[in-house]
Amino acid sequence: MNIDITGKAVVVTGAAQGIGRALALGLAADGARVAVLARDRARAQAVVEEIAALPDAPPALALAADVSDEAAVGAAAAEVDAAFGRVDALVNNAGWMPGAQPVLRTDVAVLERVLRSNLIGGFLTTKHFAPLMIRGGGGRIVYMSSIAAVQAVAGGAPYSGSKAALNMLSAVTHVELVGQGIRTVAIAPGLTDSPGMREVATAEQIEKTAATYPGGRVGAPEDLVGLVTFLCSDAADHLSGTVVTVRPPAPR
Repeated sequence: MNIDITGKAVVVTGAAQGIGRALALGLAADGARVAVLARDRARAQAVVEEIAALPDAPPALALAADVSDEAAVGAAAAEVDAAFGRVDALVNNAGWMPGAQPVLRTDVAVLERVLRSNLIGGFLTTKHFAPLMIRGGGGRIVYMSSIAAVQAVAGGAPYSGSKAALNMLSAVTHVELVGQGIRTVAIAPGLTDSPGMREVATAEQIEKTAATYPGGRVGAPEDLVGLVTFLCSDAADHLSGTVVTVRPPAPR
């Protein structure tokens, strides 16, 4: 199997920190030209500078956009097209995880923010970047979902609902665009040690979960790099419209 992404143009959203940053650096280390998209251009540029420090660093681009703002996403797509001339893969990683939100006490503003970040953002980036892939003969779209999409936890309705909807967005995009060369896969990690997760999970909760995982630790952002590299490569051409789970089974 030849997993080669050398020279491919890959857009990674939410790439200023955590999983997105790890994916941007890992994909670039494997030879991809990476467009680092974040809300803040300075933070995106900081990741581009990290990429530039890699051995034989490929070109990289810093982009600033709120993925829930259609005009900003459209402008970002045009900027990538002008810089790279094509898009081969899109990694929809941007998202927001609130703390516990019981159904009877959740403010609708919180629900709307989660949906705009986790679902509408994925929809808009798909809408504006997929045509660039189709123009080039096809491409891959990776949606960063969560095990929460299929595992009900008290207080998780906004986040779990948004990720379940993201899974369906991936599946519907497959149905609509597979004939035009687009492949879609959603990734569902378990608890992953990232800045966003640290904002809502206590050290005690992390330690308790880690004790149930092989190796005694929760996931790390870098754990996802190999899988995403594979999914962005031509070797994954046979995979589409599915969800890949990246976590051990729940303890008995």
